[in-house]
Amino acid sequence: MSNLSSSGSNDSVLEPLLQQHDDDDDDENKTPLTSSRKNEDANDTWLVSPTNHCTSTSKNKPNSKTDPASVKSRYTNKNLLRHCKKPSSIGQSISSIFTRRKRAFVLLGGTFLFLFYINSMIINRNSNQMIPVTHHSTVPGMKGYLVWSDKCKMPSIDPYTAEVMQYFKREKYEPCSTSKPLTKVAFNSTTGKYNLLIIQDQVKYYTKSGGQLDCCYQVIERKTGGEKADQEVGLSECLSFRNSAQIPNTADNILVKCKSKKKQTYINGHPMMPERPEIRKRLQDWKKSNSETKKPVSVLMIGIDSISRVNLIRAMPKTAQYLYDNEWFEMSGYNKMGDNTFPNLMAILTGYNQTVAFDKCAPTKLGALDRCPFIWKSFREHGYVTAYAEDESSINTFNYLKLGFEKPPVDYYLRPFLISAEHNLVNKLKSGLIFCLGYQHSADYIYDYALELATRYRDDPFFGLFWANTFSHNDISDCSSMDDKMQDYLKQLAKRGILDRSIVIFFSDHGMRFGPTRKFLSGHLEERLPFMFIWLPPGLKNSHTEFVNALSVNKNRLTNPYDLHMTLKHILELSGRVNKSEPSQGCPKCQTLLKPVPHSRSCDDAAIEDHWCTCIPYTSIYKGSNVVTKIAKYSINYINDYVADFKNGSVADRCALLSLSEVQSAYRALHGVDASTNVTTETYRIIFITKPNYGLFEATVRYTIETENMEVTGSISRLNSYASDSSCVSDGGAKKYCSCGKSSKNRHTAARAPAG
Repeated sequence: MSNLSSSGSNDSVLEPLLQQHDDDDDDENKTPLTSSRKNEDANDTWLVSPTNHCTSTSKNKPNSKTDPASVKSRYTNKNLLRHCKKPSSIGQSISSIFTRRKRAFVLLGGTFLFLFYINSMIINRNSNQMIPVTHHSTVPGMKGYLVWSDKCKMPSIDPYTAEVMQYFKREKYEPCSTSKPLTKVAFNSTTGKYNLLIIQDQVKYYTKSGGQLDCCYQVIERKTGGEKADQEVGLSECLSFRNSAQIPNTADNILVKCKSKKKQTYINGHPMMPERPEIRKRLQDWKKSNSETKKPVSVLMIGIDSISRVNLIRAMPKTAQYLYDNEWFEMSGYNKMGDNTFPNLMAILTGYNQTVAFDKCAPTKLGALDRCPFIWKSFREHGYVTAYAEDESSINTFNYLKLGFEKPPVDYYLRPFLISAEHNLVNKLKSGLIFCLGYQHSADYIYDYALELATRYRDDPFFGLFWANTFSHNDISDCSSMDDKMQDYLKQLAKRGILDRSIVIFFSDHGMRFGPTRKFLSGHLEERLPFMFIWLPPGLKNSHTEFVNALSVNKNRLTNPYDLHMTLKHILELSGRVNKSEPSQGCPKCQTLLKPVPHSRSCDDAAIEDHWCTCIPYTSIYKGSNVVTKIAKYSINYINDYVADFKNGSVADRCALLSLSEVQSAYRALHGVDASTNVTTETYRIIFITKPNYGLFEATVRYTIETENMEVTGSISRLNSYASDSSCVSDGGAKKYCSCGKSSKNRHTAARAPAG
């Protein structure tokens, strides 16, 4: 597979540092020559023997119980008499021989054809599965590493490693409908309004024989406040129209329905970005007050959930190759800082770590997210148009087990449309998520919304975040079907001139967090290393060559979401509308990516906890050692304590007390002796299974040898699916740890028992 590996990967570097043995991988399906087959071969030889052992008569038949020859015959010719047909002549014997030979040749030929077919299938499968991407993502002179310094040695991963490829299957793109939609919307720049149009050549497909089309549209209305403001929507009365209708600027989104002979034949939805007086006034006021003649650069953030840098190369090679071939700047050392989407996006949008984000932005309290200092607020306050869209409303970043926003957080907010569309349009699921929504994919609504923002406001500054979950969140293979689509969206940015005046950030939050590949060390690294690419418009590159130099250098430096937050602040400073920005609260040492990041940067410097850090080399150790067992039990006690104390013990009585079933693997990193305290600290990473729920967990624990003190870093990860296991708990904080069932009466005391 080495000839198919991406440039910059090197398995030989990973093996001594990150070695893991999987007994299942060592099994081979071998088919030895069995005794029955040997007998068949012996039978064929026996058949051409000049002595006919098949012939016997009753008068000279020996006593089968006493005659030695008969006894010998029973043992030597057992199972051979089935070949005897008692030929009446030599000709029949010869004919029988040739018949058997003919059958043998046919069987042999069929076997060769079958093996040829299987071989062809394997070749085709491999060529289909492995599409190499040409790039240079590793450190020059250090091919096996994405980052190499005295404080960070981040290994490069082979996208096509066999342990992962056994679970990967390249998928073909499938349209959501074989029919074309009957209606469309188009913005009229003269009137400043959207027109709803019936596509005339599609009318015949939606009209019953002899019938007429009766069409109407409803405005999708968001609730004005309360706990359900971000959860429920309403519909206006259905307003009839013939061939077209002008949509009032008070309508953000509409649902269209058509009937023929009183039977509904068509339903579809259309999101829009209507012209609003308050937005236009803001743009004009800032344009007048801006002392600079240059227009501020716009920001477009395009995200895909749960795709590692490596899986982008593996599953979406055309998209990846397009980025590499068209001068996008890759941050190949981009390391996540938290477990799931929420902490990583909050670090980008607010500069907060998870603890501060939950404290100051309190997503489970009504109105708290509205008061949170999101970066899009700063852009809007300084004369930008803002937009945010995310598909699969049930798992939206600010709504999954959270209350969401009481008021729309940006100027153009797609969530109300998607809630209505998911309820009214035909849904097609893939890996448990709404992949198709009516006539198009859920993600198409997100990226079409991005194109609409950038096209509608081509002459004005804008900031938009567009995030897709549905084709990537639950399986490493799903995103492969959207490769051509995603490449086309990136090409559309260039074709429409959007790249001429916008900074575009194409990124993910993390790699796959659960599933069969996550148990491997390559899966461990993939989860922590999402992809991130930055596009600079040509004018900015020409006027600020130092930005180009910085991004080129930072490609192989340790970077993270806090740096991206500082970069967004830096971009706002470039507008001339903002003075020097404050540092990120979650990482005071983090900085803009438009300046060189220090070469000798550690995870501690970047506020990345050990559990998420990919800079530390680990070695595999004996999983049954006393210290590993101690750490495993300590980690389980940590989980039990967390559940017992969560929200003042409000969920403890619903969750079973966990105990250790087995340790699956263990690794150790040596930090060395602290000169000030003269103690030796080691970091252990272990994967273990708990009972009674068969939960698969991964913990990273710092261990002080002299004092035997232990400390969990980051959080303990859950590697297998837990939706059904924790169905009795609705709060995300405890959900991955809770196993619903009858718990001990002394649960709280037992949970605090010391590790033994």
